[in-house]
Amino acid sequence: MRRVLLIAAAVVGNALVQALCVIPELTPAASLGFVSLLAGSVLALVAAATAVVVLVGAPGPLRPRVRRALAAVVLALVVVGALAIVSRGTLIPALLIAVVIVSPAGNVDATAWSGPRAFAWHPVRAVLLVVLTMLAIGVLFVAALLLGFFVTGWLGSFATWVIVGGVAALLARAWAGLARRPRRTD
Repeated sequence: MRRVLLIAAAVVGNALVQALCVIPELTPAASLGFVSLLAGSVLALVAAATAVVVLVGAPGPLRPRVRRALAAVVLALVVVGALAIVSRGTLIPALLIAVVIVSPAGNVDATAWSGPRAFAWHPVRAVLLVVLTMLAIGVLFVAALLLGFFVTGWLGSFATWVIVGGVAALLARAWAGLARRPRRTD
């Protein structure tokens, strides 16, 4: 129960920071105000995503899990951001791959191949989770679009980030659990 509350605090805290970044209504420009809000937004996203990845992982020593999760989150954010700039068509596959690779980083025995290795350990469940993840990403895109039309400003931003963060935490939990090594029954 404590982990769930900490995950909820990370999601709501990130949503609050993202909503506060919308209040000044600055347009994207090379101004100090916009760059400061962008930096604050990215730092809040990295901190919340790292906290969620560490908290959904298996219990164990905290320090190596935090470092590994932070490195995975930053790398995924850079790669997904670069692909989103290059082509919108690569965004959903990039998000899917990022979720598969980053989510297990909070596990104790995680390696760079823990996420993809889940397909060898649990092939049917992994494929079903891929379909569920793609469906969730698609529904989140539509929900964010609708919230942008009907609920604008800081309230729309807060609602969008709470919904996206909650769904992302559930998906991260599912992928982290799937990436754990299966128990041997010898």
